[in-house]
Amino acid sequence: MDLIYFRQNLRDKLQKSKISLSYLSAQADISEDTLRSIIYGKSQDIKLSSILKIARVLDCSLDSLIGRSLYSIQEENMIKQLRNLSSHSLRTVQALINLEEKTTLQNSETGKESIRVFIPTGNMKDGFFYDNCFFDSLDITNYPKELKDKITLGIKIISSHFEPIYFNNDILLLSLDTAPEVNDIVLSVNKDGRLFLRKLTPFGLEPINRFGKKILANELNEYTTLGVVIKVAKEFNIEQYR
Repeated sequence: MDLIYFRQNLRDKLQKSKISLSYLSAQADISEDTLRSIIYGKSQDIKLSSILKIARVLDCSLDSLIGRSLYSIQEENMIKQLRNLSSHSLRTVQALINLEEKTTLQNSETGKESIRVFIPTGNMKDGFFYDNCFFDSLDITNYPKELKDKITLGIKIISSHFEPIYFNNDILLLSLDTAPEVNDIVLSVNKDGRLFLRKLTPFGLEPINRFGKKILANELNEYTTLGVVIKVAKEFNIEQYR
């Protein structure tokens, strides 16, 4: 084990997690003097049992703590997120992973590129639930590269609720990595799991038409932005964008 890397990594994790030495000592059942020796280099013979206790408190794997992780940082973060999900949510994620894997294999064989399209079920209205849906795919092989590099997924409009801005069968192409700017149309979710399409303004999130309430700036902490609408594709005609 690389002790220099281990100690630096441990210090970084403690700082990032804002965990004090006294808290780590109490939770790991290791004296503060022993922890200081481990962290600051006095001890050259660190017990495996101590490292395991520290990893448990930091909620990380032993491998990641000593620098021998089987996973990338992104994969480790995803694993942590998965641990916080309910059994119902895990089944939803597993179904989507299975679908993505199947599509990726098919695309690699045919040379096509596609994204997942989220299609709500029932009456698509303001504040619809994300898990009341099924998924389809959209062939983006012939899309401009600049657009393909930005978009992550699509949402299909299946009602007239958003007219005259969006129409039935429009597919909203969203980027989950683009930081929203004023006047962007964003997809947000509240604490109840309801989704909202809104226009970002200096005053908050405005309805894109006459439906729905304004979400004021001081209420934004109750909502999480999931993505930004980059383009709108007309069904069956990928050349038409707004």
